[in-house]
Amino acid sequence: MKIGVVVDNDLNDDKRVLKEIGILTEAGHQVFVLCFGFDNKEYGSPGDFSVSRIRISKKLKNVLFFMLNTLPAYEWMWSRKISSFITGNKIDILHVHDLYMSRPAARGIRKSGFNIPLVLDLHENYAFAVTTYNWTKGFFRNLIARPFAWQLKENEYLGYATRIIVLSEDFRDTLLARYPSLKKEIFTVFPNVPDLSQSVSVKAVAPGISRDCTRTVVLYFGVVAERRGVFDVLEVFEELASENHPSRFLVIGPVDKADRNRFFEAIDSEKLDNIVYYIPWIDVSELMVYLDISDICIAPFHKNPQHESGVANKIYDYMLGKKPLIVSDCKPQKTLVEKYNCGLVYSGKDEMKSAIIKLSSDPELRKELGENGYNAVLSHFNMNLIKGDLAGLYNELQADLTKT
Repeated sequence: MKIGVVVDNDLNDDKRVLKEIGILTEAGHQVFVLCFGFDNKEYGSPGDFSVSRIRISKKLKNVLFFMLNTLPAYEWMWSRKISSFITGNKIDILHVHDLYMSRPAARGIRKSGFNIPLVLDLHENYAFAVTTYNWTKGFFRNLIARPFAWQLKENEYLGYATRIIVLSEDFRDTLLARYPSLKKEIFTVFPNVPDLSQSVSVKAVAPGISRDCTRTVVLYFGVVAERRGVFDVLEVFEELASENHPSRFLVIGPVDKADRNRFFEAIDSEKLDNIVYYIPWIDVSELMVYLDISDICIAPFHKNPQHESGVANKIYDYMLGKKPLIVSDCKPQKTLVEKYNCGLVYSGKDEMKSAIIKLSSDPELRKELGENGYNAVLSHFNMNLIKGDLAGLYNELQADLTKT
C-alpha cells in the first residue's frame, strides 16, 4: 500500500515522524513523503523511502504560517502541493501532521480526485499550545496570528480526518468529551516513547563538566521557557544556594527568544554563581553522557491543556538513563511517576524544593526510583511494544479500502 506522509517542516528534524515511517516501511508499506526543503540546504537521504521537498525560504514559511488565520495562503499552497503529490504517486492513504494541516490535506484529496482516507497525527494540543507561543504574543501579533481562533476551528479540522492519532489516552478523552460527535474508535494512541534499538550510549566525556560526588546535579533537557517552568526551578535554586545546599542545576537546550534576557540575567546573577551550568545545544545522541553525570532529572512544566496532552519524550529518556524524576503535577506525567514509583511529584515551588532536598540526601532512594523508571521503559514504554498499534491502524484502513 502507498502511504503519503505530509510534514510542514524539515523531515530530518522530526524524530517522531521518522519513527513512524520506519514502522510503516517495516510493515511492508511503500512510503512517500512531502515536506519542506529550506533555502539552499542540501539534504541527504533519511531512509529507504521517497522524499519530495517544497523549496522555500524559512523566513517566508514563517510569515505565511504566522498569517494563516488572516490570509490562508499557507493552506492554499499546501492543498495544491498535496493534490499533485497524491496524483503523482498514486497515494492510497494520506498521513498528515498536525491539526492545521487537516483542512488543506482534505482539500488536496478532493482536488486530486482520489477518495482516500486521511490520518491526522496530533503532536500536541495545538489549539491551546499556539496561544502560549511567544510569536503570537503582543497586541499586533495577536491581532494577525489570531491564536485563539484555533479553539473555534478545532472541531472543524478534526472532522476532516478519517482517523486521528494522539499522544495519550488523556488527550483522546479530552477531545471526546469536548466534541461528542467524535467516536472513540477513530483514535489511535501513539506516545513519544523511545526506540530501544536506536538508544546507544555514547562513550564520551561531557565537556567542561565532571561528576562531583559531594554535589547532586539536577538536569533539565529541552526548550528553556517560562511555560516549561524553568524559571520556577531557578527561583528554587536561588533559595537552595542561600542555604548552602550542595546541589547544582544543569540546563541543556535553546532558550525561547522572549525569555533570553530574563534567563541569562538569572543564571549570571551573583545568587546563582557556580550553581547553574548552561549548555545551549547537544545532539540527542549525546544525552546519555549528561545523564551519566546527573543525579536527578526534572520536568517542571506548568499545568495547562498543552502539557496535559501527553508525556514529553524527555521523560522516557530520563527513565532510560536510570534517573529519578521530579515532575510537576501535569496529569499524564503525574500518573506515570506515581504508577511506576519512579520519582516525586510536586504542586508548587515549596514542594519542588523539598523533593530536591529529599532526593539529594538519599542516594539509595535515587537508585531505587531510577531503576523503577528504567524497568518501566523496558516493560511498558518503548517502540517495540507500541509499534503494532500504528501498524494495526493501517491494517484496518487497508481492509476498509479492500472492502470498497
